[in-house]
Amino acid sequence: MTPVECLESAARMETLAQSLYGVLAIRYGERADLRELFNALAVEEEQHADRIRALAQHRTNEDLGDAARDRLAGTLRAMEAELVALMEVGADGRSLDEPAEILQKVIDFESRFVSVHAEYLAQDFAPGMQGLFSALARQDRNHVGLLTRALDASEG
Repeated sequence: MTPVECLESAARMETLAQSLYGVLAIRYGERADLRELFNALAVEEEQHADRIRALAQHRTNEDLGDAARDRLAGTLRAMEAELVALMEVGADGRSLDEPAEILQKVIDFESRFVSVHAEYLAQDFAPGMQGLFSALARQDRNHVGLLTRALDASEG
């Protein structure tokens, strides 16, 4: 996987996350709090994808070592597969009607998103790119906080 392919994969993950949140906003549409939360998260994920794509257009000559490239490729593929599985659960209603289960799954996923942005992408790319992925990690931490509060409210 080339650096550009890594960035394209990262942008694709953000787009999948946007779609997931859009599906969840529809699925839990009768709950204004969850609908608004999922719609807001969908917008942020779209912005993340746009930022990564813009960066990829201007940073096509970045180099990654073989070990970093292999680590990123495996991690990004696993994250994409997990997002696709979450999308299927969210879209077809295989999870419980109570939103706590899906909220916990999304919290767990967002926590891994933090790790991918902060520990992999931010560290493996050049300093100019590290700032973007560090910022995305901060936003993902905020997503975890918002989702955790929604989970607490749904259980309380």
